[in-house]
Amino acid sequence: MPIRTILAITEFETALENVERAISVARLCEAHLTLLNIGEVPHLPFYGYGAQGYVEIWAEECDQRKADLAEITARLDERLAREGISYDLRPYLSSPEREDNLISRHAMYCDLALVLRSGEQELEQVERNAIDGALFDSGRPLLYLPKSFKPDAFGTRIAIAWNARREAARAVSDALPFLLNAQEIDVLVVDPVTGDDDHGEDPGTDIALILSRHGLTVSVQTIASAGRSVSETLLEMALTLNIDLMVMGAYGHSRLRENILGGTTREMLENTRIPLLLSH
Repeated sequence: MPIRTILAITEFETALENVERAISVARLCEAHLTLLNIGEVPHLPFYGYGAQGYVEIWAEECDQRKADLAEITARLDERLAREGISYDLRPYLSSPEREDNLISRHAMYCDLALVLRSGEQELEQVERNAIDGALFDSGRPLLYLPKSFKPDAFGTRIAIAWNARREAARAVSDALPFLLNAQEIDVLVVDPVTGDDDHGEDPGTDIALILSRHGLTVSVQTIASAGRSVSETLLEMALTLNIDLMVMGAYGHSRLRENILGGTTREMLENTRIPLLLSH
């Protein structure tokens, strides 16, 4: 199914610098772009309850945050209007505790959720909430763009991180609109275990066969981790092969209302310098 609607999720203070990446992906996919621009409600100090002065200060801070969000939204509107693409803007103020619910509700009504990374090291709060909400609760794939993303090199050489699990199979299906336009595709299998209950008798070839029936030519690369983590192994191989998009399943579990990313998924998100297409 082609991608017709993209939801780009960003924190309002970095939205203007992030929007260029969202525009480039929308153009590539010839898709409508919805920009979910989130500002966080200021925290009400615990000693503010019953203290009228503190409540008034908090209310003033909320009004200022609303004004700042409105100003950024107007500037985004001007920027997007110049591009001549189909778009809409959705500015919201939200508490951090409810952001994942807000994001999942909007992500359900798109073909692809887009998370625009602002930093280089630890994930920002909005980014973590966006990943949780979009991946675990929307049923949609997520395209994660690191800050270093260059729109002129994207989706020409794609790697699939394959481990014969449900999440990886879902990611391959969700990635088909990109795979069908790729010039080269590599299936990467790290430390495979041969057998019907594991990676198959010839690890990686089963999924390569399925993709070949879509008219795709796929190379299978079996990689030994040699003491490295799976994420390190995948990212080093991606660098060697000049990969510009990695497709992989996202792993994790729920702890009450909080979604916990698996170790490899979290490490990939924190350390990648290439886009990741993730499905859960």
